[in-house]
Amino acid sequence: MGNQVIDFSKMQVGRKGGGKHWTKKEVEARQRAAAKLTRPKKKNLKMPAWLDDEAKSVWRKTIRDMKDFDVLDKVDEDVLAAYCDAVARHKELSEVIREKGYTTTNASGSEVEAPWVKTQLSYARLILQYSDKLGLNANARARLAKRIADEEQDPNADLFD
Repeated sequence: MGNQVIDFSKMQVGRKGGGKHWTKKEVEARQRAAAKLTRPKKKNLKMPAWLDDEAKSVWRKTIRDMKDFDVLDKVDEDVLAAYCDAVARHKELSEVIREKGYTTTNASGSEVEAPWVKTQLSYARLILQYSDKLGLNANARARLAKRIADEEQDPNADLFD
């Protein structure tokens, strides 16, 4: 079955997967790197009390969705809480946009983009940044495994000895 953090099915030697031909050495390095991401004992994250009900719902869903990947740790609690709060605020602003629309009339009578649209876009950017930092998307998890693999086989390592 392999490591749940990284999908190795596309990383077959000599087969195109992810846009390149993988060498046996590359596949093995990625597999060793992914093995380093596994923990012997599961860490339980504690949901912060300051999250509102919607953000708590996002927290529970994220923890449930990510349980098989096991990339979240105790040190991620605050960033995960910020992510969950941002998702909850983004959802609220989506409802505001549905109610009030994307534009509003300013003091001079011109129709302009509504401030809640800009705020929602800001939350969308935060969500993407936090999800990337937390490994909540496949690209972030693959980059982490690649970085560990690259550190393992740095061809310039002897230059600094």
